[in-house]
Amino acid sequence: MDLYFDNAATTKLSERALQAYSDTARLFWGNPSSVHRLGLEARRKLDEERSAIARLMGIPSSSLFFTSGATESIAAVISSLLFTTPGKIIISRIEHEAVASWLPVLRQHGWKTEELRAKGGFVSAEELRAALTPDTKLVAIMAVNNVTGAIEPIEELVRTVREYEKEGRRRIFFFSDSVQALGKVEYSPEKLGIDGASFSGHKINGPRGIGMLYLRNPSAFRPLAPAGGQEKGKRGGTENLPAISALRAAAEEWLSDQAEKNAKAAERKAMIVEALRSCGYDLISPEHSSPYIISFSSLLPSEVYTRMLSDRGVYASSGSACSNNAKGEGEKILLGMGVRPDTASRAVRISLSNSTTDEEIEGLIAVINELRDAR
Repeated sequence: MDLYFDNAATTKLSERALQAYSDTARLFWGNPSSVHRLGLEARRKLDEERSAIARLMGIPSSSLFFTSGATESIAAVISSLLFTTPGKIIISRIEHEAVASWLPVLRQHGWKTEELRAKGGFVSAEELRAALTPDTKLVAIMAVNNVTGAIEPIEELVRTVREYEKEGRRRIFFFSDSVQALGKVEYSPEKLGIDGASFSGHKINGPRGIGMLYLRNPSAFRPLAPAGGQEKGKRGGTENLPAISALRAAAEEWLSDQAEKNAKAAERKAMIVEALRSCGYDLISPEHSSPYIISFSSLLPSEVYTRMLSDRGVYASSGSACSNNAKGEGEKILLGMGVRPDTASRAVRISLSNSTTDEEIEGLIAVINELRDAR
């Protein structure tokens, strides 16, 4: 039996989401921008799906925009800085490459950049306060780390920025990559007071190629390339209505009875953590972390250990799957939180989903114990 534990990289498309995709593709194939009957029907469907997802997330539908994924959502926000006079951008050292890779581009255009430490996996409000300057225009701190699952103190960080704004009188855009937060931890962009957030459908049993951008104040946001003016001018290109419907169906599944599902995930995580510790492995994920992500250090190089798992039908990740194509990027995040280089080089990430079963947990633990006995 295949045991899939790489859900932080991508999740399996749910049957309900697949059905929603198929139904919408078959019944609403008109372009939502067209003014004929088929187009108007597609437009109504698009508006209904947007409103449904926004209700699930507890945000106004006017604040929700559909993109091709979190990477595009992030790019839309950060690239928009190129319209403005250069200032300063602050991110953390544990940001996903979708955020961090923009720093060289901004520096080429005269921007000052600063990467905050994340000792133990968490960004300090005190260090953020010390980094803020009168020319700071954007702060980007992820909500939940994709490698360790660390839940960042976003509310405190936002409050720090807002208090500084009162002194400097300049509005600072607070952005949060929230891909690993939606449906997996208690999270509300509205309540947190952030200005923008990115989300991805395929992390919650939705399809790939569909994501969302939350904008607290859409009128204040000017995209670098509005193209055809779709999504109220915030993201050009014909909307992927079937994928949007599938995302809505997936979100309904993930966000219903969320507290109960998260509690179950926490129980399963605790079982895995106990097995890892009994084998003498060091846990990298901090205590205050997502119930869906476990990062630990094996006794072998991460690539060797994950290959041994794969040979036994267990599929996990060496660090961040999104970073494995660029050598060293997976370790970069761990080093940014203060993990020793030798520990980071042996890091393995196990990640769960709501479709993970108790039988799969038992199978994983059996393989972990088998590898311990084999060494």
